[in-house]
Amino acid sequence: MLQPNWRDVAFSIKTFGAAMLALWIAFRLDLTQPSWAMLTVFVVSQPIAGMVAAKSLFRIAGTVVGTVVALFLVGLFAQAPPLFLLCLALWIGTCTFTSVLLRDAPASYGAVLSGYSAAIIGIPAALAPDTAFDYAIGRCLEITLGIGCATLVSQLIFPRSAGEALKASVDTTLAASARWVKDMMRGEINPDRFLADQRRLIADAIALDALRVFSVFDTPSVRAAGNVARHLQGRILALLALLVSIHDRLVLLQSEAPGKIDKLQPLLDEASRVFEGENILALEPDALHAMEDLEHRIAEAVPSLDDMIRDPETIVVRNVLLRLRDALETWRRILVLRQGLFSGKAVRIDEAAPSTTRYRDVTLALVAGGISVAAVLTTSALWIVSGWNNGSSAVIFSGVICSILASLDDPATAAGNFLRMTLLSAVAAAIYLLAIFPAVDDFTSLVMVLLPFYLPFGILLALPGIGTQVTPLGLNLVAFLGLSNTAIQTDFASFLNSTLALLVGIGVGILMFRLLRPLGVDWAIGRIRRGIMRDLQVLASGESRIDRTRFASRMFDRINALFSRVDIGRPDHQGLMRGALMALRIGFNILTLRTIRSTLHPEAMRALDRSLTELSQHFRHLKNERQDAGTPDLYRTVAVLIAHRTATSAEALTALIAIGSAMDRHQDFFGVAQPYALHTLLAAQEPA
Repeated sequence: MLQPNWRDVAFSIKTFGAAMLALWIAFRLDLTQPSWAMLTVFVVSQPIAGMVAAKSLFRIAGTVVGTVVALFLVGLFAQAPPLFLLCLALWIGTCTFTSVLLRDAPASYGAVLSGYSAAIIGIPAALAPDTAFDYAIGRCLEITLGIGCATLVSQLIFPRSAGEALKASVDTTLAASARWVKDMMRGEINPDRFLADQRRLIADAIALDALRVFSVFDTPSVRAAGNVARHLQGRILALLALLVSIHDRLVLLQSEAPGKIDKLQPLLDEASRVFEGENILALEPDALHAMEDLEHRIAEAVPSLDDMIRDPETIVVRNVLLRLRDALETWRRILVLRQGLFSGKAVRIDEAAPSTTRYRDVTLALVAGGISVAAVLTTSALWIVSGWNNGSSAVIFSGVICSILASLDDPATAAGNFLRMTLLSAVAAAIYLLAIFPAVDDFTSLVMVLLPFYLPFGILLALPGIGTQVTPLGLNLVAFLGLSNTAIQTDFASFLNSTLALLVGIGVGILMFRLLRPLGVDWAIGRIRRGIMRDLQVLASGESRIDRTRFASRMFDRINALFSRVDIGRPDHQGLMRGALMALRIGFNILTLRTIRSTLHPEAMRALDRSLTELSQHFRHLKNERQDAGTPDLYRTVAVLIAHRTATSAEALTALIAIGSAMDRHQDFFGVAQPYALHTLLAAQEPA
């Protein structure tokens, strides 16, 4: 169980203080609904200052866009309620689609805000068109006030910058990578531990991108360094890809050619020493020179094409040595970039910043948008048919719940938790309104009675995993209390009616999720696997030009999404994890073959093109979940490469056999009908 630390307590105190400051200012300015200012503080507050700034920026942008759209719709359709509600539903669906497509990029928050802000502002404004503009301006002022107070407090009182978190995360990730490499080189790692370590390292490396974005808001040295953070993240991901390859090849040698491991061990031991010691992240000149010398000796030990033909097992040795040399070179570059990132000076890098391409699931986004539209239209029909005065609140909350939970694998379960937290907040609100607030006669008393609830709530909000679960409890309590400059209403019938409207809106959202998206985590895992196969199909077919870093970024994003969903204790899920990691290596080898194909002998180039076409068709069949995927024939191309040698034949042969070996070792994932045997692949010295 997670235990809160002093930072969590400080965050809670800061957040409550900012909320009370916003509430006090709203009272002093005589704003119509000061509770919106308080609510906004809890919505945008984050433990890291840069996150608050980024979230606040996109919340303001989303609120402004939603307000403009709301006023536009009110101006056009205020006298035609069904048409107004239809256009509003389509707008919320469009914003939900955009948010899910963007996923967890900061802009996705602005997209979802643009959707449900239009409902929150537009529906009350449509009910009173004459005061629509004043109502919209009031909401914007209250929200902006809350954002301003949250940002000010987070920056001035015990601020924790995203830059500090980025530096700590970089160092933690690199130290963990170094320990993992050291153990791997010494043969002290088992497959299960490999998956667990790799899962954590990939998640940490992917998370660096979000910290990089937030650091721009609160850390001058990161801003001054320009694209260094992107280069650093790209190199870390490249290092992890190399480690996957080295580990897989070492496991293969241990099982099929243990004698080769013994001959490699001296170089492996030297490499492991690079990654040990307390100062592994320091740029010591002697250590850098020793690393460069080791790289040269590794390059000299790489087997030639003749060596591989005489002894097929040396192909795996060649692969290990090449990747080991690349890993050492990448590590040196990482240390240079790490030093430059936090030096506070601009760092010039001649090469372009690596791509941070993410995968986009258009189908999932369309489904999410459609669910939001269906939920809003359903509650709108219920409102119109029943004539229920509080039906407008049900419409608003159906749009809110479907927007904010749309990207989850199992939104219905999350919405159920939202409903439970809302019921608890309703109980707490009833106690406040009926038993406590009648005795409150000034602002100080109000603060004192709210403190016992919101201080523990703020601590829970700061805890990873728990915070998202309890968020509805505190936010909905603010909504139920409806703090304003007028006398607090304690009419139980009115409170019960508004509570029922909120619960109906959430209930309709749950119903839509159950009916229109009944599939959960397994469905998401299947879509990620099909996306991996689609990427490999495109690479093998040459349909589009994708560079190495762009492919790696998107593939690592898919792998991280897959790893976050699987159960590492299930053998079939372990196979998925290993297969996904091998898909990354297969993609790199296909890119290598695409790069060097024009340097091969014409006969070898034609044979390679046939093999790549077969691989593309194979991956397309797997993407479409066809059972007759078959096995691409790599034997002929191997034989042609041996018969028609050029300077790049060894590289092509290594890449092609690495593809066959990876598919053989993970037959369930890649749908291989018959095994590729290393000796068999090289047995035919003449083309058929």
